[in-house]
Amino acid sequence: MKKIDLLLHPVRMRIVQKLMQGKPLTIAQLTEALPDVPQATLYRHMKLLLEHGHVEVVDTRKVSGTEERIFSVKKETLEVPASEVEITPQEDHIRHFAVFHANLLQQATSYLTETPPGQYQKEGFSYWQTPLHLTDEEFHELVASIQERIEQAFRHEKTPERTTRTFAGMFIPQHGP
Repeated sequence: MKKIDLLLHPVRMRIVQKLMQGKPLTIAQLTEALPDVPQATLYRHMKLLLEHGHVEVVDTRKVSGTEERIFSVKKETLEVPASEVEITPQEDHIRHFAVFHANLLQQATSYLTETPPGQYQKEGFSYWQTPLHLTDEEFHELVASIQERIEQAFRHEKTPERTTRTFAGMFIPQHGP
C-alpha cells in the first residue's frame, strides 16, 4: 500500500489528527473522540497504522484484567515523499484532496457548531484565499520560510497555555490569463 493511500484514508486521517493533538490515547479514548467510527473499525485502521510504523504503543495499563495499549503518532513518518506524489495518478490526487477537504470540513463544522461567533477571532478561527504573484524563486523562498516556522511550531509540546489549532494550507498554481 502506498503511503499516500494509507494516510489519506478518511478514518486513518482522523485517527492521526486526534493523536497529533497532544497526548497519547487508548482505543477507548479514540472511540469517544470519534463517536461515528465503530470500535472494530478503529482497531482495524490502528493495526494498519501500527504495521506501517505511523503510530506506536507508548505504554500499557491493566484495565479489568486486560492490557490496554496507549498509542501515539510518529510525526516523523507522516510526510509523503515527493517521488510517490509524482507517480500518483491524477484521479487518486483528486480522491485524496476530497478526503483532505472532507476532514477539514468536519473539523470546521464541529468547531463552528460548538463555538459562538464571538469567540472565533479570539481563538484564531479564520479562512481565506488570496492570489500571490511570485517568481519561482520568490515562491520557493516563501514555502521554505513557511515550512521553517511550521516545523518550529510543530515541535512544541501541548501545555495548558498552548491552544491546539489545525493549520491547513495549499498552493494551487493558476494557468491561463
